[in-house]
Amino acid sequence: MNENILVSVIIPIYNVESYLNQCVDSILNQTYVHIEVILIDDGSPDNSGRICDEYAEKDSRVSVIHKANGGLSDARNEGLKVAKGDYVIFMDSDDFWKNNICLQRLIIQLEKLKYPDMLGFNLYYYFPSKDQYIPWISYDDSITNEWDKNELIVRLVRSGTFPMSACSKLLKKSSLDKHAVTFVKGIFAEDIPWFIDILDKFKEIRFVDEYVYCYRQGVSTSITGSCSTKKFDDLYNNLIHLIPFICQSSLNQQAKEALLSFCAYEYCILMGSIRFLNKPDRNKRFRGLKQMGWLMEYDLNPKVGRVGLIYKYLGFSITSYFCHLFLVLKKS
Repeated sequence: MNENILVSVIIPIYNVESYLNQCVDSILNQTYVHIEVILIDDGSPDNSGRICDEYAEKDSRVSVIHKANGGLSDARNEGLKVAKGDYVIFMDSDDFWKNNICLQRLIIQLEKLKYPDMLGFNLYYYFPSKDQYIPWISYDDSITNEWDKNELIVRLVRSGTFPMSACSKLLKKSSLDKHAVTFVKGIFAEDIPWFIDILDKFKEIRFVDEYVYCYRQGVSTSITGSCSTKKFDDLYNNLIHLIPFICQSSLNQQAKEALLSFCAYEYCILMGSIRFLNKPDRNKRFRGLKQMGWLMEYDLNPKVGRVGLIYKYLGFSITSYFCHLFLVLKKS
């Protein structure tokens, strides 16, 4: 195993003093030790900033940035500016890694796959009330053995697996810098345009079915559980900007259509989420959302295919009701 690869772990931190130790310890205790851990205290009002400083005093691999609150994207971008690693990993500060050999396994895979621009890995949903780990959809051989980027995108979407999260990827720092890939500041679901940008610009993208990341449930908010006006508008505007970006990208036609099917999946979420809004806000957005119904023609994603049957025969309003019911049941 190549032990000379420096990995920068970037962790934005805001108001997470209860979870921060588990998060940082899960990285510092890795058997692969050639890392730098960049803690960005994003104006946290609790004791998180003090905890960060204590880690920096104890371990020379840890550095701390204290800054005014600017949100998750801004904090990640600040971390990228100072990261010195050959590869970068992002973490959310209320999450953690499953065990202490996770990074070692990923470095072995990097070497095996000849150091791609991006290496995606898998995750668990962690339910603390039950101390339960639920694995996300596995990446089968058709995904992990695929070298062609365009075909990989098609296979990911067809499988119902489209891993947007920045926290489930190892990223070559030189590629991030070369293509100026950063996060859009101040929006919800910032990982979506960021990942689409990577798919367009990075040449070598690979996935391994290594379960590494533990995504804590019941802390981070999600549009699938509730929906503020801002969350809805951010996801809607994501689609408005992504659709022309995808159509003008360097990808081939099959990959573009696959990504439009991913957009159709996000559209299904919006159809359900709009009913969480109060009536005046819902009415203002109903017509614009309905006009995007043409996305349902892109049904490579199997969930879109199923929702598309309802949409085809029963129309927008009833489909919206069923999507909303699904989100309510999922939340419960």
